[in-house]
Amino acid sequence: MRRLGWVLGFAIAFWSGLAAGQAPSGVTVVTEKTSGDVGLKVGGRLEVHLEANHTTGYLWVQEPVEKPVLQKQGKAVYEQNPSDGKVGVGGVEIWKFKAVKAGKQSLRFEYRRPWEKTASAAKTLMFDVTVE
Repeated sequence: MRRLGWVLGFAIAFWSGLAAGQAPSGVTVVTEKTSGDVGLKVGGRLEVHLEANHTTGYLWVQEPVEKPVLQKQGKAVYEQNPSDGKVGVGGVEIWKFKAVKAGKQSLRFEYRRPWEKTASAAKTLMFDVTVE
């Protein structure tokens, strides 16, 4: 009976964390559907998951930031959705950041073809992050 209680407690904590935008590992995850400010503590981790389709030539580009409070952790990683043998299947770009000091920062991303310098972005997203 104790084991069942432990399993239920874990399941509730797991799903509560996901509902709050937190992965089980304590990483805060935001997507295109995230709205409002994102709060982190110094040392906290943030993942930005953005739908993309690299087969079209489009990818997400992060706009540079002066005096960042978030430090990018490596390059963005592209994970293609399962394709079942189909071509042209999209996926998700995952951007990872670590909160290195207190303050506010906006993360701005543009979905564009990098070689089309004068063309407007197909999409633009912004996330406002507050680090305490």
